[in-house]
Amino acid sequence: MGRSSVTAERRRQIIDATVRVMGQKGWQEASIEEISKAAGVSRGLVSYHFGDKAALLAGVLERCREVFVDTVAVSIGPGLDPVYRLRMVTRTAILMARKEALTYDVFLHFTASARTEPQLADRLRDLYRDFRRGVAGAIRDGQRNGFFRLDVDPEAAAANHIGTVIGIVFQWLLDQDGFELELAARHAEDALVSHLMRRLPMFAEGDG
Repeated sequence: MGRSSVTAERRRQIIDATVRVMGQKGWQEASIEEISKAAGVSRGLVSYHFGDKAALLAGVLERCREVFVDTVAVSIGPGLDPVYRLRMVTRTAILMARKEALTYDVFLHFTASARTEPQLADRLRDLYRDFRRGVAGAIRDGQRNGFFRLDVDPEAAAANHIGTVIGIVFQWLLDQDGFELELAARHAEDALVSHLMRRLPMFAEGDG
């Protein structure tokens, strides 16, 4: 194994430990000392690989993005039926809460904290833009190929839908016995596809 591979593996080890500590204490309370213990490395090695907590934050956010993309990207790739793509990305993104609950916990924690932390907000803005871009791209493909209504704005529809996905996951993480996650995922995908495909009713002039 080359030096670059060892370095990448060590960084991943530290980031994964950071995610675990954050899942217990949150970002503000997660100390470098606790992270180094969870990773099984020295505090100096954490500082060597990341320099400071801000650099570690960037690594954790990138790890969250990687997990999401690795799980969901195949569902929104080109060449697939647009309706199928959107159904699959919706279902996969919601159901990954079962296997990647800790990653979602960290992501949701960062989202809640971003309003008061400008550096965090900048990085999260990029992540959300990536997510919206993928969904909006699938919507545009469907519009070009006659599957979806042309009067729907892809970016607005993508933002609305991602809000639905995140909202379902957040509720489920807080109350896993409160509702059936798979059923909620099915409702979310049905709602999106129905909205994109249905024709709006015509209103006479002067109607409320």
